[in-house]
Amino acid sequence: MAKSTVEEIRDVLRREIAEGFRPGDLLPNERELAERFEVSRNTIRETMIHLEALSLIEKTKRGARVRTPDFGVMFQELTNHFDTSARSFTDVLNFRRINETGAAPLMVCHVTDAQLDAIRAANARMVAALTAAEAAQADYDFHYGLVQAAGNEVLARMYDVLSVPLKYYLEVGKSQELNTATAKAQHDHIIAALESRDAAALAQALADHFQHSGEVLASWLATRERRSEPITIWPVQRPIHSTQTS
Repeated sequence: MAKSTVEEIRDVLRREIAEGFRPGDLLPNERELAERFEVSRNTIRETMIHLEALSLIEKTKRGARVRTPDFGVMFQELTNHFDTSARSFTDVLNFRRINETGAAPLMVCHVTDAQLDAIRAANARMVAALTAAEAAQADYDFHYGLVQAAGNEVLARMYDVLSVPLKYYLEVGKSQELNTATAKAQHDHIIAALESRDAAALAQALADHFQHSGEVLASWLATRERRSEPITIWPVQRPIHSTQTS
């Protein structure tokens, strides 16, 4: 589908804001923009509404001013697409697995003693939790602590913005099987690897943890949907057997 004039101008200005403007800078006024793009000032006003909705600019008495980027607004639309389907449950778990295991080298490089203390405290709260909601919150805090330890602002903000659906899926899982003993033991292995600053051991501990979570999720989804076999959550690499040809 072809873009409208407003969308085309919006995309141009959006790129220019990212590449050539700083927060607090004023954009050219409506008249200047209308002359530049050879459109009416009403078209420019509508474009400004789009940019304001994206939190890229704010209106002031002096004109449109560039705002500090807000990752929350950028990712907020994602939360509208989560549901209770098997696909969503699977995608959310794999999203966490990919990001956390991938960030293991950053975690061991940047984690602080204070962050380690917060991660340990979250693990303890999970064990002491009396309800699935409390356990889910503590479990989220544990993994959010790992993400914060990586020192990657975009990744941390993504977890922050997606906190509601992430905690929802954790709570659903814990309401079915509140197996905190296994989770704590796996969390302990993660903490030990992080304390020793061993990236390979940390990645493996995280992979083992998510593999177990995936198996529990697959079993629950199969029961819920009355499937004869569990859903494949994460592909398992099988050895390739070579064949000889005469």
